[in-house]
Amino acid sequence: MRDAKASWGSTMRKSFMGMLLGAAAALGTPAHAAWYEASTDHFIIDANSSEVRIRDFARKLELFDAQLRALYGVQDDPSRRSNRIRLFAADTATIVRMCGSSCSSETRGFYKPRAGGSVIFTSTLTTVSNQDSYDLDAQEVLLHEYSHHFMFSNFPAAYPMWFTEGFAEFNANVRFYPDGSMLMGRPANYRAYGLFSHNPIPIRELLDPPPRDLRDSATVDGIYGRGWLLVHYLMTNKDRRGQLEAYLAELGKGKSSIDAATIAFGDLRKLDKALNDYLSNNHFVEIRMPPPVKEPVIDVKPLSPGAAAMMPVHMRSTNGISPQEATALLPDAEKRAAPYPNDPRVQVELAEAEYDAGNDDAADAAADRALAADPNERTAMLYKGRVTIRRALKGNVTDAKAWSEARGWYARANHADPEAALPLMLYYESYLAQKVRAPDLAVQGLRKAVSLAPEDPRLHFLLAGRMLADGDVATARKLLAPIAYSAHNLPGAGAARTVIDLIDSGKIGEAKAAMANDKPAESDAGDKNGKDQPKS
Repeated sequence: MRDAKASWGSTMRKSFMGMLLGAAAALGTPAHAAWYEASTDHFIIDANSSEVRIRDFARKLELFDAQLRALYGVQDDPSRRSNRIRLFAADTATIVRMCGSSCSSETRGFYKPRAGGSVIFTSTLTTVSNQDSYDLDAQEVLLHEYSHHFMFSNFPAAYPMWFTEGFAEFNANVRFYPDGSMLMGRPANYRAYGLFSHNPIPIRELLDPPPRDLRDSATVDGIYGRGWLLVHYLMTNKDRRGQLEAYLAELGKGKSSIDAATIAFGDLRKLDKALNDYLSNNHFVEIRMPPPVKEPVIDVKPLSPGAAAMMPVHMRSTNGISPQEATALLPDAEKRAAPYPNDPRVQVELAEAEYDAGNDDAADAAADRALAADPNERTAMLYKGRVTIRRALKGNVTDAKAWSEARGWYARANHADPEAALPLMLYYESYLAQKVRAPDLAVQGLRKAVSLAPEDPRLHFLLAGRMLADGDVATARKLLAPIAYSAHNLPGAGAARTVIDLIDSGKIGEAKAAMANDKPAESDAGDKNGKDQPKS
């Protein structure tokens, strides 16, 4: 991250306890709401709302992305637009239901990083702000989640929990202005109770919390709050400028969190006292970001009747479901899709539902209908490939030509969109399914997929396995570290830690064996935000 001083613009000081979070206008669902899709450079948003509201929502998200890029010195990369993040704005009950049993009844959103398009489910457009400055609002949850996506996409590394969550909290508290300017770094007032009512977490425990602390919700909440405080202090204190960047650089060199902090911040006891004083003073610098140079381009259109009808199925399938859940969902999916055999989006979503339920023939037929309606339908090509690969596995096919023809669907999808990460990942995985060594061309594709969607831990795991097999131990370890030490307990985290421990112990053969036998499930960051539970 670069020094953001030049981008801050004018700053203001406000009392922490007296500061009211900027509440949006009441966001009830309009009486005649319909499903619309907003498409921008960085987002695809599906929402049951009005065209005016979804356009305003999309504009704010694009402005937020632009301001993050300005603040942290991140250049926009047009090649990533094939892997835009998808948002579903649904009612709170739907969000809670899809989030699962681990979520609070007041969960407002969650995030899942994926090579095929990372996704956020949010209730931002459907919940009413109570204008309580000490309550976690749906907007803050959404911006917290997107800040995670921004970090994972642009700064993929192993970060300690205090920074991962402190960074997201620092960015999430925003006030938007009509001219496109933005006030960032506002106090996270919903953390006030945890910050003021408990003994502060000692600096060493904040920097490197014992595992037992992460099982205690009050302590985790304290890490979020104290992490926000430390990020805010380091980002805005002129005497500490550059120290956060130095800390992250030391982490990148392999230093422990405590050692990196000692090098970057100096005497940790003095830092702890300075943090307490910063909190006690109750005044925080805020960052006024100027309007963007140009307004974002936003395309809003109503969903087709078929796509709107399929939305309940589409959201559940996108969220991820078990084979049993997919089987239970299938009758509803087939009923909803039946009137729309010529709608390519509907047929692709039906193909997904059929595939998830194990109905290869029906999935294949739905994909064929999608391609008949739109020969360039990339996702339909991917389902054709998935079905063909699964048939080969079920039939114990060993003929190399048959496997080549099967993965040809992934090659066609890549040709349709060379910057999409998922076809490249599936192409590489097809060789693993065949149990043959992937050629260099497939590895090059996997490397590109990692660069296009670095937030997906499965891509890191796949490439790390190949690098380790090829003897590039340092690269393998670097790829695994963000999974192993993530605060979000990503799929494969335990396996990644095991492999790293074996690498560090010089047991490279055992590390290779562990990588070959343990692969992560579909990516899920586990970020489930509700006001009465640990956030993220």
